[in-house]
Amino acid sequence: MKEVIQIITSFAGSFGFALLYNLRGRKLFVAGLAGMVSWTIYLIVWGRVPDTFTANLAAAGAATIYAEVMARILKTPVTVFLITGIIPLVPGGGLYYTMNYAIAKEWNLFSYYGQQTMLTAASIAAGIIAASSIYGFCSASLHYYRKFHIR
Repeated sequence: MKEVIQIITSFAGSFGFALLYNLRGRKLFVAGLAGMVSWTIYLIVWGRVPDTFTANLAAAGAATIYAEVMARILKTPVTVFLITGIIPLVPGGGLYYTMNYAIAKEWNLFSYYGQQTMLTAASIAAGIIAASSIYGFCSASLHYYRKFHIR
């Protein structure tokens, strides 16, 4: 039940963030689904491999592939769906605690939360880069195949 609530709120958070982009209609719903997809993948991977880096890497990769596909279908920039898709993954709490412990001069906790926050941010970036590269390679290969091999 807890996971269902998390998935619903990930949709709501991404949907609300998409409102800031002034998305309307179908694009607004699709942007909300992007966050739901990424968080669902995060929960699935976390259930099998309880590792923050791996779960965020897979979730960011899934969000990227989803954003690339939906951007082509709806003729919208990829970043619109990608940014709303990774919103549930952003380590806002970790960043808050990192800064809180820095101000309180608790350097051990500052170091711990800072490392965790940087690890999460790096895994999201790596997932986006890897999935975008793979999608670009597959798309270019398909385009090449259609251009030269269909008679």
